[in-house]
Amino acid sequence: MTQRVSLTCSLLFALALLLPHTSQAQVYADQVWQQLQGHYTVISNQGNYGLQNTIMGRINDDGSDSWTFPFESGNSYIITAACDNDCSDIDVSVNDSSGNVVAQDTENDDTPVVSFSPKSSGRYTVEVKMYECSSNPCYFGFSIYAQ
Repeated sequence: MTQRVSLTCSLLFALALLLPHTSQAQVYADQVWQQLQGHYTVISNQGNYGLQNTIMGRINDDGSDSWTFPFESGNSYIITAACDNDCSDIDVSVNDSSGNVVAQDTENDDTPVVSFSPKSSGRYTVEVKMYECSSNPCYFGFSIYAQ
């Protein structure tokens, strides 16, 4: 019986150590999600743009990550990004299948916006670069809208 109580206490203690980290991660993700929802409200009221995809994740200071998506010629696209309150500069670029930059936002800010219309249909890579993150990792998200 004593071993069972001891094991239960140990498990509860371990769980308590994990909860603050988990709940803090949720706070950061919520910060990003609220910003992306604000972007959605603004963009959905501009013309006939529809949300195509949203990605959320986390990156350390000076880190980057990329994702490849199909884009169609004849469509216009807007990509918006946001990051948590520990981030002050995040950039977005779009590269064609040859690695050429076709659109980018490299301003020193935490809300990049990229607009482009691909000359040809194909797979394009969206790269997110975290330039300023005061407390690693920083949470971020981006959304792709098509018209």
